[in-house]
Amino acid sequence: MTSEIHGQSKYDALLDTKHLQTGLKKRAIRGAGFTITAQTINFGIHTIGTLILARLLTPEDFGLVAMVSAFSLILQNFGINGFTEAVVQREQITHHQMSKLFWTNFIIMLALTLTFMAMSPLIVWFYKEPQLKKITIAMSLSILSGGLATCHYALLVRSMKFHLISFGSILATFISTALAIVTAIKGLGYWAIVLRQVTYPLLGAVARWVFCHWRPSIPARHTDIKPMLRFGIHTYGNFLMDYLRKNSDKMIIGRFFGRSSLGHYDRATNLSSLLPNQLTSALSGVGVATLSRLRGNPNKYLGYYAKSLSIQAFLAFPGSVLLTLVGKDIILLLLGAQWNKAGDIFVALGPAIGLVVIYDTNIWLHLSLGRPDRLLKWSIFVLLAALAAFFTGKFFGPMGVAIAYSALFYVLLLPALYYAGRPLKIGVAYFISILWKYWFSAFAAGAIYWTFLYIIKPTSLVLLGLSPIVRVICSAFAYFSVYFCFIVILFRGPKPLSLLISTLREIFDR
Repeated sequence: MTSEIHGQSKYDALLDTKHLQTGLKKRAIRGAGFTITAQTINFGIHTIGTLILARLLTPEDFGLVAMVSAFSLILQNFGINGFTEAVVQREQITHHQMSKLFWTNFIIMLALTLTFMAMSPLIVWFYKEPQLKKITIAMSLSILSGGLATCHYALLVRSMKFHLISFGSILATFISTALAIVTAIKGLGYWAIVLRQVTYPLLGAVARWVFCHWRPSIPARHTDIKPMLRFGIHTYGNFLMDYLRKNSDKMIIGRFFGRSSLGHYDRATNLSSLLPNQLTSALSGVGVATLSRLRGNPNKYLGYYAKSLSIQAFLAFPGSVLLTLVGKDIILLLLGAQWNKAGDIFVALGPAIGLVVIYDTNIWLHLSLGRPDRLLKWSIFVLLAALAAFFTGKFFGPMGVAIAYSALFYVLLLPALYYAGRPLKIGVAYFISILWKYWFSAFAAGAIYWTFLYIIKPTSLVLLGLSPIVRVICSAFAYFSVYFCFIVILFRGPKPLSLLISTLREIFDR
């Protein structure tokens, strides 16, 4: 008992969250600011890295690594998507509970690493690509290295120290990308991509151990972590279902259409996920942590969620439509002419990009309310729906699968939000009232711009005659001008823009 008390007191600042109730809004806003800034920097590094690697490597190189990563990331994310949320949402936690959780997670990740190595012949058989055996063995190392910092990451999130998390992610992104570029220049082909995917979680783990001063000890025998394990397993179950939903399309394309088609599809989906990653995924840690602290006050809880949803809809819906309109030009500029097929797939994915941003917030509601069991049930249903859609789209090739992916979110968005909000008795009308004006403004502006781009001859000839980079710039300016006009009309003023600006001021003034 004495050692447990000593361990607890030594790490009070990390384990106790009562002090976070004071100035919670300030902490949440600062956390969002650090996270958005880090994601923006990471976005720039990733984009530049992708641009360089796409010119040094081939679609086949990217396709080979995508075949393995479609499986490896399932195991790599076991602890980080499960135990993190279990630690974050828990009101009280002890040092010995954290230590037992650390060693439990370590043993699991070690077992998963060895299992994935043993799976290499099966992956070769599935895709019929002999090179995948060595790639699988190499990428299995990312499973263990990523798991080493799960508890440290969870404690940093729990303490809302997002500035440290952000700095560590930037360092890991920069160094891993630089190493990949150097390796590609030396002519090592797909090993450059493998190195990038292996070093990123390792460097991230090192950073989290440096920034989080908690250290595990030998756990007490009778320390109870069963509630956290149950929570973590339910949460990981959701991640697994969601991951399979997000990657089963790649598995299908790799299996039936080969590594070249998968290389194009993988780059298109990777770029289409950048906007969701910048918004919902980047802010999920802040959102879950903040809502978890507010769940005892329903009015503040719904107020924070509604404000977050409004800001994301204001940015995500027009971004989605614009990327659809200029998607082929963006792929040409970023990746080069050899990626033309990826441009077509990117355009097919574009209409759903904004919906994905909003859809992913249903996870905030489930986890902050402590209901990963409901989230898991929903995720199983969505996976089955996605598999049915992708296998149907397969008959029309990779483009058919991409179209099926987009259509899926138009069908599932409102049911997902409604199901997540049921414990709070939130109806569909609540979500529609927040979202419809942004969605209508974005797609109405898109329809008008598309008409001028392809139907009305004078403007069509001018716009289509421009160079890709000039056309992207002109399209962005013209489209957002029309979009903002619709926003002003429907909201009877620039209220959404004022909300965004005031939030940004709070972020950067603090």
